[in-house]
Amino acid sequence: MPIQHLIKRYPMPGKKHEMPVLFHEPHVETGFRHINQPWYYYLLSLFQWHNESMNAWTHLVGCLIALCRIYTIANEFNAYSDPWLYPMLAGSITMIIMYFCSFAAHTFHNKSELWHYTCFFIDYCGIGLFGLGSSIIHYFYCTHPALAEMKIYKYAIPIATILSVVVTVFCSHSKAKYSRPYPFTRKIWQLSSVIAIYCWLILPIVHRMYMYYYSEKRQEKKWDQSLEDHTTQMAWFLAAGFFFGSDIPQRVFPGKFDCLFHSHQIFHVCITFMNLKQIDAIYVDIHSHLERIKTFEEVPTLWNTFGAVLLVIVIDIGLVLIFRERAKARILREAAEKHG
Repeated sequence: MPIQHLIKRYPMPGKKHEMPVLFHEPHVETGFRHINQPWYYYLLSLFQWHNESMNAWTHLVGCLIALCRIYTIANEFNAYSDPWLYPMLAGSITMIIMYFCSFAAHTFHNKSELWHYTCFFIDYCGIGLFGLGSSIIHYFYCTHPALAEMKIYKYAIPIATILSVVVTVFCSHSKAKYSRPYPFTRKIWQLSSVIAIYCWLILPIVHRMYMYYYSEKRQEKKWDQSLEDHTTQMAWFLAAGFFFGSDIPQRVFPGKFDCLFHSHQIFHVCITFMNLKQIDAIYVDIHSHLERIKTFEEVPTLWNTFGAVLLVIVIDIGLVLIFRERAKARILREAAEKHG
């Protein structure tokens, strides 16, 4: 295979002790790509067996599946000319960006120490954007009329916009501040921001479930397929959180899951299935409930859909540049201390 011949020109993935500490992963001993190689080496390494192969492929494949599903739904509902479908299109853009940022980070972060930091700053932007996009989708299509009557509903998108930026800031700060082996404090920085935006984006669905089960004035007549799919996507998110935070199974069997079935790979798979069930649920909500939604919600605008996404993208670009400079200063400082 021509690609394999090209890859053989470069060093094979090495062991942990051959890499700078920044690139070490807890309980992972082998499969580390070498730094300071040409850019196309890291792209070609997608066809090589190493400890980032599946991390990249899981979200590349997930992106393609989600893109096909979104394209089919958009054509079915003629989404490109209907303002009521703006939220779905804006949210879909953030899904694709999230997958692409993750794919790019895991593919190219071994280029150098500075690019390692930069790639993961970009990855965090993708996570925050996905939270914003999910908020836009859920608050427009999954909201119970009782929630739409509350004052908090009017601030749904502005709050989601702020929380999206908070994810980027908190995760990037924790990456730039702490050194390996990372303290648990770093995970607190990461998880607190992600949990905050998740609680916000899932609120319309939880409220809708509450109205079904407990409210005497409930308007949900039945537990339909969309609620079933939303429940499943929530279960996948909980599973993703477990594997992200626990480092299982490699914590129990160090060195045995370096390239396959590593917890981060399982985390990626869980996020992909969560997103696919989210898309399924949104399809049912649009198909079954959009006419009812139009009776109590205002028509979506470019500003509170695409505008919010564009605003966060612009802010995120600035944040990545700021944190990149911070990382560069840290690398130079640590190099001076090492040789001083």
